Amino acid sequence: MKTTTTATRTGTATQSNVRVDDQLYKVGVGVVGIVSCAIGVWAVISLGAGMIASGGPIGLVLNWLSAVSGKMF
Repeated sequence: MKTTTTATRTGTATQSNVRVDDQLYKVGVGVVGIVSCAIGVWAVISLGAGMIASGGPIGLVLNWLSAVSGKMF
């Protein structure tokens, strides 16, 4: 006597209409935004440290001019 087994699939199939390139664009915009914020914070911290090291904003400008021109003011 042969016995036959049958397998039945039950469940629902879902279809997503999300485009992959749209998601990649969103991730890319997020990464660019985070990196640009990090660069901006680094620039502000660097300017603050430069002002502290040179004795204020006027000293920073004079030191920058002497570094660019090669002359001591």
